[in-house]
Amino acid sequence: MSIRTLLAVLIIVAIIVSIYFAFTAYRQTSVKKLVIVGPAGISDLGTALAKKFSEKYGVNATFVPLGGAVEMVNELVRNKDNPPWDVAIGVPEFYYTVLIDKDVLYCPGIKIEGIPQEEYWDPHMCVYPLDKSYIGIVYNATALAKMGIQPPRTLDDLLKPEYKGLITYPNPVQSGTGLAVLSWIMSVKGEEGGWTYLKQLKGQIAKIGYPSGFTPLRNALKRGEVLIALSWYSHAIDPGTPNMKASTYSAFLYREGVAVLKNSKNRELAVEFLKFALSKEGQDLVDPYNYMLPVRPDAVIQNNKGLPKPESVVVYNPALGAKADEWRLRWQREIASG
Repeated sequence: MSIRTLLAVLIIVAIIVSIYFAFTAYRQTSVKKLVIVGPAGISDLGTALAKKFSEKYGVNATFVPLGGAVEMVNELVRNKDNPPWDVAIGVPEFYYTVLIDKDVLYCPGIKIEGIPQEEYWDPHMCVYPLDKSYIGIVYNATALAKMGIQPPRTLDDLLKPEYKGLITYPNPVQSGTGLAVLSWIMSVKGEEGGWTYLKQLKGQIAKIGYPSGFTPLRNALKRGEVLIALSWYSHAIDPGTPNMKASTYSAFLYREGVAVLKNSKNRELAVEFLKFALSKEGQDLVDPYNYMLPVRPDAVIQNNKGLPKPESVVVYNPALGAKADEWRLRWQREIASG
């Protein structure tokens, strides 16, 4: 091969390579991007939804974890004018009104086929139902039976002397589950009645105190360090805590939502993601990846098979407003330190 021919071949190869890289760069810049934000605890579901949405619609959707649910909401407020995210998942019912009051959200006002009317909890139609589960009284049935103690049924039962030193619930300053427990108590007893109850319950708490989150609480239940907890009903079907049962007299329905940010740079795509998250395809990911119940009755349920069902359900009292930050400070001052 002559030098002239070799140079011609090299030039052609260089042109082809340049075209390839230019095309690749063009595709990367032309592919629509979507940034999904949510609490760290919902990361598995967020990542699964982002992946499935990307595959289905040929976009680049990514999930970004952002602290706990309250921290996430506060960050959405702080960044409302120029958010680096487009859509939020895991928005807690007990704190969502902050986003409404601060005008953070875009409210599409649409109804999603297949989602029962009773699942919608935001009357503004800004936050859409994503998942739910029950928080109630769970107890070690085997250990209580050995002690000759009847299991508790109600919140007031927990104040009885036979349960002294056997009870706990997660620290609401550190744990979203703990905040949900406060929301339950306040919804049942009213705000001041709730604080009176929490002060009475303090005298019943086990030596381990208040675990920092779900995993430390689960470990304490496994080790038998605590026999009664205010926590998720899922402990009663968890293979790691086989002796746990749930009081089905009443439970708190914890609900999370999905919402489009008003100043999203990709609002139309964010609305499509919202629709996808509530479609059967999206809802089929809720139970396997988040250990929560989907809001679609036709969605797949695997992990939550056999989950106890309460006889009565308490939902968050909207009259309480969004006081999570205030409650955490007061709990630290009056319960943890008082």
